[in-house]
Amino acid sequence: NMNCQWIIAPPGAASVTLNFTAFSTQSGADFVRVFSCPEWSCLSSSELPGSPFSGSFLPGPVTSSTGVMKVTFTTDGSVKGGGFDALYSSTVPTCPWSGTVLTNAADSISDGAGPYLNNMDCNWIIAQPDSPLRLTFASLRTEFGHDFVHVYSCADSSCISNSELPGSPFTGYNLPRPVVSVTGVMKVAFTSDGDITDDGFSAFFQSLVTGCPSSGVVMAASNGSISDGSGPYQDNMYCSWIIAPPGAVSVTLTFTAFDTQAGLDLIRVFSCPDSRCSLASEVSGSPFSGSSVPGPVVSSTGVMKVTMTSGASFSSLNGFAGVYTSQVVVCPLSGTLLTAASGSISDGSGPYQDNMSCSWIIAPLGAISITLTFATFSTEACCDKVRVYSCIDSGCGDTFELAGSPFSGSLVPNTILSGTGVMKVTFISDESTALAGFEASYHSFRSSCPFRESGEVLTASNGSIGDGPFTTYTNMNCQWIIAPPGAASVTLNFTAFSTQSGADFIRVFSCQDSSCSTNLELPGSPFTGKSVPGPVTSSTGVMEVTLTSGGGLTADGFRAFYQSTLVGPECPFSRTVLKAVNGSISDGKGDYGPLSDCYWIIAPDAALTTTLRFTSLSTELGKDVIYIYSCCNVSCACATLLVGPLSGNMIPAPVTSSTGVLMVTFQSDRRIQFSGFEASYWATYCRAGEIQRGGSCTQCPLGYFSGDFAAECTICPAGAYSTIQGASTCTSCPANSFNSYRGSASSDTCLPCIKGTYSPAGSTSCFDCSNQTNAADTGLCSSCKRLPILPRWDIVTPRIVVRILRCFRRACVVHFLWDGWLWGLVLVALGPGASEGRSGSKSRHERSRKR
Repeated sequence: NMNCQWIIAPPGAASVTLNFTAFSTQSGADFVRVFSCPEWSCLSSSELPGSPFSGSFLPGPVTSSTGVMKVTFTTDGSVKGGGFDALYSSTVPTCPWSGTVLTNAADSISDGAGPYLNNMDCNWIIAQPDSPLRLTFASLRTEFGHDFVHVYSCADSSCISNSELPGSPFTGYNLPRPVVSVTGVMKVAFTSDGDITDDGFSAFFQSLVTGCPSSGVVMAASNGSISDGSGPYQDNMYCSWIIAPPGAVSVTLTFTAFDTQAGLDLIRVFSCPDSRCSLASEVSGSPFSGSSVPGPVVSSTGVMKVTMTSGASFSSLNGFAGVYTSQVVVCPLSGTLLTAASGSISDGSGPYQDNMSCSWIIAPLGAISITLTFATFSTEACCDKVRVYSCIDSGCGDTFELAGSPFSGSLVPNTILSGTGVMKVTFISDESTALAGFEASYHSFRSSCPFRESGEVLTASNGSIGDGPFTTYTNMNCQWIIAPPGAASVTLNFTAFSTQSGADFIRVFSCQDSSCSTNLELPGSPFTGKSVPGPVTSSTGVMEVTLTSGGGLTADGFRAFYQSTLVGPECPFSRTVLKAVNGSISDGKGDYGPLSDCYWIIAPDAALTTTLRFTSLSTELGKDVIYIYSCCNVSCACATLLVGPLSGNMIPAPVTSSTGVLMVTFQSDRRIQFSGFEASYWATYCRAGEIQRGGSCTQCPLGYFSGDFAAECTICPAGAYSTIQGASTCTSCPANSFNSYRGSASSDTCLPCIKGTYSPAGSTSCFDCSNQTNAADTGLCSSCKRLPILPRWDIVTPRIVVRILRCFRRACVVHFLWDGWLWGLVLVALGPGASEGRSGSKSRHERSRKR
């Protein structure tokens, strides 16, 4: 009943050959099958000629038609055989000079002569330091969408850091335009799949000359000029300029002169999403060449890239010159230092522009904290973001991004609090979608909070906050974090409430943890005015309460008490060590509770291995998870993760610990709960006479033994011995011998008793013979023969009763009674023959009377 499978997939292999070196299977029942696969997963495959193989005949070599081979071996439930052994080898195709660094100033590369092979993986690195490179394709014929030529620009000759050039990868029959790398290092890679092949490609590379003014520079001025220089330009030249004024929404290039060799020396203009220009789109009309001056060219973004390339045409033309202008949009008050105690900021009226870059620094004099409250918010969710920072000083050299930042999308963010007296806000938009933007107001606070426990984390399960009145305090900023350990939720009940309506606010949030870096304002919050709010319950086990007061009227404040609901009971037997040979664990009956935190250590004594098998599994996918570890000891001081995290409803395969100790953990979050899991476990042990050591069974040494499920070997006691390794019991010394030492490994340690002594089997010493035994010459004791036991009332007459009590070898003790009175206690000597066996009741009575 074996079912084995191997997939042989050497990278880049064109074929795989399997050579059998031994073969013996049950003919017609146990089979080896060999397949070709198009790719390594072998989801589809074709069985090779001759397959399947069965019997005792050694098959010949088998070669796959692709670079991936699958081999399977299946047996039935009857006859077994010797099986098979085989060796495999692969054929990996390569291209000329593939894998080398080419340092020539000009040369050519290709996939080789004739059609290329399947599963090719070739690459070339062309390195000309400080000189741009141009790759020109002479031919390109590859399977479209499957076989590709990739071209990269690299930082150095290792090409670990690289970026794919515009247009790459190339596939099909369309001959690409020349490709230029400005770094002086280019990587070309060619890959083919396991299917159709074609003629391939060939290309010529050449190092270029740079000599244009400001070539390779990112130009940040809002207006400027570019040109290839004065006088005729050079052959084989490459120049590039990136124009990226901060905040620009578009760039316009106007040519003032133009004279290049038509069709060979080209000026190209691109729009870029950012100043790296790794993703560029060529503008309409580009490329430009010839002697006609093109019209103005406008980028669709705030970044424009201009390139010039010339061939080896030996022309003496003057090249080009041009000037650029940019349209820059700035947010109101952007770039200024805001020192008022309160104020507002926004991206401006109406939809904001593309490529905006705005920033504000808010630094009111004497402020100890600042709040930012958004009135409206609508930005492109993916790309246009508002970020908020706390700063140490008004220079904002050291910043700390606040919780929740950056903000984007259509959800109005919660009020943000800066823990310092300086706040920095930035807004950056990309080159595409523009929406309504945002408006926000800020307020600063110059006094601290007078309430007790403000700023502290309250861990008691129940308590109170608020300590009004605060009639003498204005511009306050107070915070309480309530985080009882193990709480599932927290409920806040107000007992008094009086604040300046619309100016002083109590806000209540649910938090993910006690840092409250991620929080969610609860329904009804913020609270203001004089009406006492109803109870407020957090959706988590952590609640944050804040108080902010304005600088106008004062009021009596608020008081409130809180209560927490703790997480339900632990899982059955959680946090215990389970030592039974087999058993089961689960999260309990019904659905598990929120914030479950359970673990079990399964450590049957002396187990060789312990296996856990799940019988059911249903948890919140990716949230409520199970981990299984193998531990080196029962304390799990060192543990190795075997499986995890497990979640969802897919039952995993059984998990086995080779150390005999498993630890299983289960944790759930506060949200959705399901029915949980059940699992059974069992242990395997060494047989009697062996113990588990380091994951394997070790025999007990001579003089020791072990029984079933033993953790340690036990030394043989005195009076016994063990002459073999792996003994399950010790052998007792025979009767009339003794052994006074533990751990004896030979029967010779059992010494005979001397004359006049004896011993039972397994004795540690000998005993003197009693007065009922004889000391024989052999040194053993032999029992004396005893008279048969006589009836209790041996002789009875109307007036006389004789009672024989006990007899020895030559005498008996006898009672004489006359009319019920004891007349005597007599020791009666017996004559010869008294120690013989019974001869019948009558003769015994007669002998007794005579004597």
